[in-house]
Amino acid sequence: MNYKFKYKNTAFELFRLSFFFLYSSLVGIVNIIFTFAMLALISVRWHEVNNFLRVILVFAVLFFVLFQPVMMYQKAVKNEKSLKELTLELGEKGISVEVGSEHDFMEWSRIKAGKRFPQMLIIFTDNTNGYILTKRIVGKDYKQIFKDILERIKK
Repeated sequence: MNYKFKYKNTAFELFRLSFFFLYSSLVGIVNIIFTFAMLALISVRWHEVNNFLRVILVFAVLFFVLFQPVMMYQKAVKNEKSLKELTLELGEKGISVEVGSEHDFMEWSRIKAGKRFPQMLIIFTDNTNGYILTKRIVGKDYKQIFKDILERIKK
């Protein structure tokens, strides 16, 4: 196995990652339950409440459906500006990372985990940091490449 990728993640890729992490956590489940509860409340009580409460109810639903994703995207755009292009080389012994003039090498045994999302793979170097590989970066054979990487991480 030997793969080399030179890339910079986009704001939309960072947004998708945040969105996947949020909605696969307990917070995301609570968001979904709250949204459906608010929709049920609106449908049952809409004709009984005054205009002020209607605005509050609509705002409560829109917060999780519209405002929160927009705020997450704005944060991703801000984070993208601080990213630099990197070269990630995955070989038999480990991962070589080059960002500008800095270079680092990590053996596979130092890699904590790999987590797969739809068309995306995160290679975790510790509990909170990692490298994002997407279908756009890897190419059409991304499923096989992701499989190869995940097998290497598990060894």
